[in-house]
Amino acid sequence: MLTEDVVFYSIAGSILFFYVLYLIWEYSAKDVPLYIKILTFISWILTFSIVLVLPIDITNSTKQNNETQQVETMGNIKILWRIMYWGNFFLAWLVLPFFQDYEGSGDFDIRGRIRYSLKKNLTIYGVGTIIIVGLAIYLLIKDNFDASHVEGVLIGVSNFFGLLLVVILLGQGLVAIPKLYYREHKEEEVLEQCYQQAVLLDEQRTEKTYELEDICRTLQLLQNEYSDSEFSRYLMIILQRIPQEFQKSIRQTLQKYNASNIPDKYKPLNLDVLASIHKYVKCLMFDLQRIQTKLNIFNQKALKFERKDVADDETQFQTKLSKIIYKISIIWNLKLRKYYCIVLAITYGLLSLFILFCELITFVAKNNKELNPYYLLLSSITRYYLTELVLLLPLLYMMFCTYYGLFAMKISGLISFNKHHHTDAPSLMFGSINFARVSFPLCFNFIQITDILEDQATSFSETVGNLAESLFVQSYKTILPLMLLIMCFFNLFNIGDKLMRTIGLGQYAQQERIQGMSLEGKKILEKEREMRKKNNINDNNSQIVFQELQIMPKNKIQDEEETSRKNSQNQGIRNFDQILNI
Repeated sequence: MLTEDVVFYSIAGSILFFYVLYLIWEYSAKDVPLYIKILTFISWILTFSIVLVLPIDITNSTKQNNETQQVETMGNIKILWRIMYWGNFFLAWLVLPFFQDYEGSGDFDIRGRIRYSLKKNLTIYGVGTIIIVGLAIYLLIKDNFDASHVEGVLIGVSNFFGLLLVVILLGQGLVAIPKLYYREHKEEEVLEQCYQQAVLLDEQRTEKTYELEDICRTLQLLQNEYSDSEFSRYLMIILQRIPQEFQKSIRQTLQKYNASNIPDKYKPLNLDVLASIHKYVKCLMFDLQRIQTKLNIFNQKALKFERKDVADDETQFQTKLSKIIYKISIIWNLKLRKYYCIVLAITYGLLSLFILFCELITFVAKNNKELNPYYLLLSSITRYYLTELVLLLPLLYMMFCTYYGLFAMKISGLISFNKHHHTDAPSLMFGSINFARVSFPLCFNFIQITDILEDQATSFSETVGNLAESLFVQSYKTILPLMLLIMCFFNLFNIGDKLMRTIGLGQYAQQERIQGMSLEGKKILEKEREMRKKNNINDNNSQIVFQELQIMPKNKIQDEEETSRKNSQNQGIRNFDQILNI
């Protein structure tokens, strides 16, 4: 590798190192254990490093004039690929899944958590072993299978699963990102979306508060019932997860209830039941934190566009610098930001079209390279560094589109990536697992659309691709572009929403704009601001202010649920993407 190349990628590697550190610091909650942060850091470094190594690999294979230097560089890159691939493999399929379930367990001791995690993961490992053994028997009968094929089988099986994720995530990102920035330039639509999301989030918060009220009351009844039992200590551990103010509110009405009100599923009480309650409370608290975080984000977003009403109010600022900063923010939000969003939407849209066209050519004319614009572009470039740049930019965008779907994923009670230190340990593990699983199938797809794979053997193809060629590579070349194009087509025209309406799952389809929601959403956000101001909470702090949550008597809940059902009938149908993004 050239000296200048070493300097450039050393700088790029340092930037990547500190950027990953920043991401972990920004996302991980303060109670996330140190070993989870370390595992996340190692996994993300191994995964995100492909954006640096793959362009060097391809350029060295196609543009390197010095044959001795080319062979030496390929040898070094092969070592890197093996470290990155097998490091990712064992983390994604063995280590990280164990710690994801270990951290998500409701058990109270280390031994119980280990037992819970092993029990959950042994099922997956058992199914994987059956698949691998089945493939090994098939190849033994057909192709004289021997020990050297084991590595190829493992690579093929793991990459096949990764391919499915690539199709789903990349197919969503290539369409969703340009559409997202195009919508962002329309201030009225952005504000409308904030108000509508505030209504939906407020409904969810109310529902989760009811659930928390029920389980908190049940825990207090259990505590009274088993006050002299060994279970009392475990009940106290669970209750410590619920804020004291909330517990006091429930305790004030506890005299109306007795042991007969304890649900039958918690009788008889034992450690397994306590562990399930503990896990349930953890999920509830996580959901409430997630909802509050999203409300804060939409609140801040709405506030930016509501400032046009107070743009002339400069009396609140005491210094000239604060006035200047305020004016700059007003100019940016009300004048320049929409042009910035338009430029990004057009840029990302063109990149998406370019990548999709290359995928289409790979599928319909894979034997005619002259129709592939990316291949022609790379072939026409003779300069080493320019080739790396042309490879780097589309690869960065493909990674951005793929990982965007994972960072944006929100699954109630299970997974949620939230900034400002509000991502829990299982979510960090979930992200690390799937980042690792999609990275190498994404590399394979990227090499495929360049059409380099069949001309010169890259270190990547010799290390990863060729080992599994007899099993999967040939099918990858046909299946991946076709499935990706179909997925993009579905996302572009919201066909999934239409199918859901057809089969009777309209509640998961696209939400229609409702006139009455804007005013209601605005009132909710205004109430949020007043509440945070009253309790002196910073906008970046997503602390849940439980004392402000209305604990409704049970006789009112049925009325509220009836009202909610009527409103949902009038509100139209919700988008599945919106449900995941909440």
